[in-house]
Amino acid sequence: MTKPVFGVLTGITFCVLQLVAFSYADLPAIGFSAKLSRNIQLGKGEAVKYDTVITNKGNAYNRWSGHFTAPLKGLYLFSCTILAQHRYHAHIEIMKNGSKISTLYSSTTDQSSQTIVLVLREGDTVWTRQAWTGRHLHDHVGYNMFTGVLISENV
Repeated sequence: MTKPVFGVLTGITFCVLQLVAFSYADLPAIGFSAKLSRNIQLGKGEAVKYDTVITNKGNAYNRWSGHFTAPLKGLYLFSCTILAQHRYHAHIEIMKNGSKISTLYSSTTDQSSQTIVLVLREGDTVWTRQAWTGRHLHDHVGYNMFTGVLISENV
């Protein structure tokens, strides 16, 4: 008998949370969560500037540029969630030092999210930006979020 997909995802999420909890005591507090407070229309290749900063331990997220700059080398976990405005769609890319890592897609009522673990050197940058088509993001309650946290310095 196979396990339902939800059970597998829940198991993966639990393992990631255990990893974070296990190594948290020895790590410097570096992490952020930010969200959009309003609908936005992005230009081609424009960075998403999540204007409401919920947490910014280590001050590594810049709300004016939308970029996270790694203050230390390490293994980082990033998560991004998007929702396009009604009657529109959106393609958003997760970027590392100018290179595309992954792409999210959202249409009218479909929210999209991705979680990724990256090895970063001190000074590396991670951000999200508008991709090739779709540029309208809908928000006023936190549908569009960007989060990052250091999970290990041992890389």
